[in-house]
Amino acid sequence: MHVKLFMGSEIPPETHVSDSAAGLVRYKFNPSGLETVQKLKFLAAAIISECELIRDNKGPGAREAAIAITDLQKASMMAVAAATAHL
Repeated sequence: MHVKLFMGSEIPPETHVSDSAAGLVRYKFNPSGLETVQKLKFLAAAIISECELIRDNKGPGAREAAIAITDLQKASMMAVAAATAHL
């Protein structure tokens, strides 16, 4: 999976989304079928994928990246709750 970014030439045009990151946000679980839910989960998974690269290098920032991954999981859940609050 990939996310295409359209925010100017200073950043890469797309970023990879790892299967592990997609799994952390339960990407395939969307009983509501809402497109917004899929977008939120996919965007969270993209950021998690970038953090996984930092964490897996086990260098400076690895601990912070691991914490960020956990916080992104929480943020994804709350964003989905917000998107489905009307149901």
